[in-house]
Amino acid sequence: MSILETTANILKLMVTLQGGIKISDVIQHLEMPKSTASRVMNQLESYGYVEKDAARGLFLPGPLLLSASHLANRQAPLNELVDNALRSLCEQTGYTGYISMLDNQEILVLRVIHGRHSLPAVTWPGSRSPAWGTSTGRALLARFNHAQLDAFFASPLIATQIGGTSHNIASLYAAVERCRDSGYATAINESVSDTASVSCAIGDPTTFEAVAFCLSFPQALATPEELQRIAALLKETALNIALKTGDTRVTHQP
Repeated sequence: MSILETTANILKLMVTLQGGIKISDVIQHLEMPKSTASRVMNQLESYGYVEKDAARGLFLPGPLLLSASHLANRQAPLNELVDNALRSLCEQTGYTGYISMLDNQEILVLRVIHGRHSLPAVTWPGSRSPAWGTSTGRALLARFNHAQLDAFFASPLIATQIGGTSHNIASLYAAVERCRDSGYATAINESVSDTASVSCAIGDPTTFEAVAFCLSFPQALATPEELQRIAALLKETALNIALKTGDTRVTHQP
C-alpha cells in the first residue's frame, strides 16, 4: 500500500469514526502492525496532516488540512457567508451550529461550530442521515417544487428508510409543507436523542448551490418561546444572506 493510499485511508477513518483517532483504531480498522501504525502517524504529524492531542492520545486533523479546508471554503462564497453568519449566532446563543447539504436522499453534514452548551452527542462533518428525519433536511426539501418533492418521496430508498418506523409519506410530506409555510424547520428528539434543532436553508442562484444551517441545543431548553426566538434569528440571518446571493426563495419575514 502506498503512503498516499495509507494517508487517504487514515483520513477516511477519521470521518467514519466522526472524530479523532488513536493508534489502536488504525491497527484495528486498517489491519496495520503496531510499529507501522505508530511510524505512519508520526510521519503524518510531522508533515502537518494530523495533530496529536497528547492528553487524550488522539490524532486530529492537522494544520495543513485545516489550511487547505479554509482555502476551499474561500472558493465557495455561499459557504463562507453562511459560516460567518452562523459563527456569530453560535457566539450569541451559545448553541452548536451545523451547515449541511442534500446528497441524493440524505443530508450530509459539512461543518460543525461548537457552542458553549454541551450536547448529548455531536454529529461530525461527513455524517449522513435521512433528509426527511432532520430539521436541516426538511429545510432544504422545502425549497423543492411539488414535482421535485413527489419524486423525492417516490424514491425506493425513502420507503426503505421509513420501513419499521412510525413515519409515513403523508406525514413527512406535511412536515416539509409546514417548513415551507413557516420558513424554518424544527426537530426535537428525532435523529439525535435529547437534542433540539432549528434550521433554515439558503441558496445561490448563480451556482445552483443550497445549504441548510441550524442551531442545536439540549432538548430541555426547547420551550415554545425559545424555539420561536431561535427561528426568528435564523430567518433574519437567511434573509440577510439572501440579499447578497440573490436567493428569491427566502421571503419570510422574521
